[in-house]
Amino acid sequence: MRIDSRSIRLAAVATAAGLALVGCSSDDGDDGTDEAGAPAVAFAAPTDGETVSSPVAIEMEATDLTVEAAGEVNEGAGHMHIMVDTDCVAEGEVIPNDDSHRHFGDGSTTTELELEAGEHTLCLQLADGEHVATSYTDTITITVE
Repeated sequence: MRIDSRSIRLAAVATAAGLALVGCSSDDGDDGTDEAGAPAVAFAAPTDGETVSSPVAIEMEATDLTVEAAGEVNEGAGHMHIMVDTDCVAEGEVIPNDDSHRHFGDGSTTTELELEAGEHTLCLQLADGEHVATSYTDTITITVE
């Protein structure tokens, strides 16, 4: 087995983070992760730039993160929020609960959003069990017919 410097660096990062290194593979980033397979959240549907009709069917996904109901705060886990036509919330801030900040504290990863016709920006953001925003976000722009 050949061990290169990239594998050594990945093993060091995984060890420092308290993670088990299962294997190394190259990733082109098309699935919402970077080359090292870092944790991420993403909209599985709709896709950025897509034209849709209302209600908009939303599918959210998490890579190397656990999606769970709000309540307990667990490392590497949380629940989804969608910000509609407003910015993502700064990491460490509590995500408000209003019409622009949709909470999915039940741990769900699918929903339907009623949106007016026109262009909309959606920010998907993972928050911990107490609704404190993490750095895991994905932003798309869609057009509703």
